[in-house]
Amino acid sequence: MTETSEDTSPASGAEKGEPRLLWATAAAVAGFGTWLLFDALPGINWVLWTGAAVAGLLLFSRSRGEPSRSVLIVGGAPIAIAGAAAVTASPGLSALICLAIVFFLALLMLLTAGLSPRSITARFAATAPLVALKTAAVQATRRGIEATQLIRSTRARAWVRGLAITLPVLAGFALLLAGADPVFAAWRDAVEVLLGEFVARMVFFVALLVVVLGAYGYAALESASSRTVEGKAPDRWLGSTERLMLLAGVAALFWLFLAVQLGYLFGNLPRIPASGMTFAEYARRGFGELSIVASASALLIVVSERYGNDDGRAGTLRLLTFAVIAAVMLLLGSAFRRVWLYEEAYGFTTARLYAQVYMCAVAAGLVMLSLEVATDFDAGRLFRRATAAATIIFIALIYWNHEAWIARRNMDRFTNTGKLDVAYLTQELSPDAIPAIAERLPSLPEPMRSELHRAVRERSAARNDGRQRRWFEWNLAGSRARQALDASLAAP
Repeated sequence: MTETSEDTSPASGAEKGEPRLLWATAAAVAGFGTWLLFDALPGINWVLWTGAAVAGLLLFSRSRGEPSRSVLIVGGAPIAIAGAAAVTASPGLSALICLAIVFFLALLMLLTAGLSPRSITARFAATAPLVALKTAAVQATRRGIEATQLIRSTRARAWVRGLAITLPVLAGFALLLAGADPVFAAWRDAVEVLLGEFVARMVFFVALLVVVLGAYGYAALESASSRTVEGKAPDRWLGSTERLMLLAGVAALFWLFLAVQLGYLFGNLPRIPASGMTFAEYARRGFGELSIVASASALLIVVSERYGNDDGRAGTLRLLTFAVIAAVMLLLGSAFRRVWLYEEAYGFTTARLYAQVYMCAVAAGLVMLSLEVATDFDAGRLFRRATAAATIIFIALIYWNHEAWIARRNMDRFTNTGKLDVAYLTQELSPDAIPAIAERLPSLPEPMRSELHRAVRERSAARNDGRQRRWFEWNLAGSRARQALDASLAAP
């Protein structure tokens, strides 16, 4: 098997872009980011800066022609994810959104330098953020050294050196004199207040400039060489007999488990008086164990396909593999059902919902795995497909106001059970849930309505720092929460 690979190391190419344009664009994007992001709450600022950063990467990568569809898709992912920062007010989701943006920007940076999308494997993706950061630092250093050559005038260089020497000396003497004179001391304090935020903002700007400059400089490199190399085939150390025994044993065990539990697999707790297991333990333990089995089984199949020989038994091995996948899908369905039963009995939480989302992602991965087993198995392609499916699920989750859905379901449960965890609704859920709570509040009887009303007001007051949001900090969930508080929860 052959594939084309390009040497895109920082020292391997020559830049086509004008250095001044590179510096100006990087400084503009870094300054834009400092203005929007420094000491700012998540809002539309995240998507504005992410869009600017992606546009710059695509701009400087045009030295190799128009960006490929894969590059555009990878570039669109962080923008789509960043947009959710203006939709949700959940701190936990904001942290995940930030990590996802960093990951996809790192991936995009490496791809814009000419790498083939086929290079995206599990190992490549796992190291992409660190590799991108290291490469950006190297490129920024190189560009900084080259920038000194832009100062061609001897007089200009003398001015730069003079300022570099004079300013620290003056600052040191001024600080010493401030200790000897109250006027100088007052000036020092005023400058300290003035520079307090400025210094922190400048540090943020410089750090962002280094990353952006390095990323754009790397994207602007033009590959100096392109060669065809032999792709290294995996070492197939697992024989067909071992594969048959392994897959047949796992398939038999899983289907035996399904047969034994057929009567209650998708129902309630088995009626075994001596079991000593409560319904809660059954649902919780069942979910965890079944989810681990499903994930481990998918990994086992990947190892079997990637490192196993078939020795003329491909049909039998494929049949056994599909038998394992089918059993695992049923096990996942059982685990999903157990969590659902647990939620209906004990209430809905974000942790339980995220567990179900994880199971959906595993199920999607199993579908992708089935497609690979049915054709020529390619671990890299499987990873790319599974990552795409997981990304779509993640984007759907962060745009869906699931905390409002959780609040509604828990408040609706109160009608049937008479139980409502007020502490969870007000302490654990983010402001995303406030409009739903305000909507359902009139349907609750006293004294539960007053208790929940008071708890929401107290929690909202504790969250409110009195800070006025700037226009780029606008957040849909926060805006709706404030409107709900003003309209429905303001009265005692």
